[in-house]
Amino acid sequence: MTNACRVVADIGATNARFACVNQENGALQHQERYRCDDYPGLDALIRAYLAQLAPQRPQNLCLAVPAVVENDLLYLPNRNWRHSQQALRREFDLDLRFINDFTAQLYATYTLAPDEIQWLGPARQRSGAIRAAVGPGTGLGVKALTPTGDLVPAEGGHVAWAPLDTHEIDLLRLFHQRYARVSVERLTSGPGLSLLYWGNSILAGREAELEPEAVSAGALDGDPLCRQAVTDFIKVLGATAGDLALILAPFDGLFLMGDLLNHLAPLYDPATLRARFDAKGRYATYCAGIPLALVQAQDTGLRGCAEFLRRHPAST
Repeated sequence: MTNACRVVADIGATNARFACVNQENGALQHQERYRCDDYPGLDALIRAYLAQLAPQRPQNLCLAVPAVVENDLLYLPNRNWRHSQQALRREFDLDLRFINDFTAQLYATYTLAPDEIQWLGPARQRSGAIRAAVGPGTGLGVKALTPTGDLVPAEGGHVAWAPLDTHEIDLLRLFHQRYARVSVERLTSGPGLSLLYWGNSILAGREAELEPEAVSAGALDGDPLCRQAVTDFIKVLGATAGDLALILAPFDGLFLMGDLLNHLAPLYDPATLRARFDAKGRYATYCAGIPLALVQAQDTGLRGCAEFLRRHPAST
């Protein structure tokens, strides 16, 4: 490691991960994981990692954070942390960047090896178009980049959900008991698994609720209601990704990402997801021409930060 190392970090609700980027081959080195509960804020986390690097001094530090980064104030609602970006830069006297955590996921798609991508249908044939990433987690992340590298500002996870069959219409009637407006994020997320389980339990005549982890575990064990919740989750995610494809035209690829999808992988047929993606009536042929991929990779948050620094080496 040299005095000009680059540091990247992926700040989650539970853990924060830091690493140094090898300047020659881009490999992640000196990785450290910290429990967020043990630190009062981002400043303390940064300080802890820099202390481990001493006397080395990073050239850049890029943090992926679950927050809006366009304004100076960073608010991380999962931790109730508030920071001024400029104040942090002054405190550490560093070229300190902040990007949204799902922006990092999108940048990570440029680092993927062929064996980390499962194409659902034809593989990507051309670049020079919009590229998008969609990923369910605590919410639904949606980001896109133009061919010139400009980020498309959008909150695609909050578009309204439109049911596509009588079963989904029945679910929507139930969900309206809880929400005046049902966004796609209400369903295509960890909490969405719980909501779908609750709705299906009522339709089955025995109302019950489960945490997301219990729904996925129950589905793995063969519980019919849990399996139905996962099936509904995948269908809604496929339809939502197809709707976003109509809006964004991501002919450089739409990448489905995240630990939740990887965890659910044994429980669904990817062909079901692709079928819902393409089911767009008069625009079915159009959607069928958009490359759709499942990402099966590790360290995508850190890798995305490293790619961001590679593409934007100087602070603006």
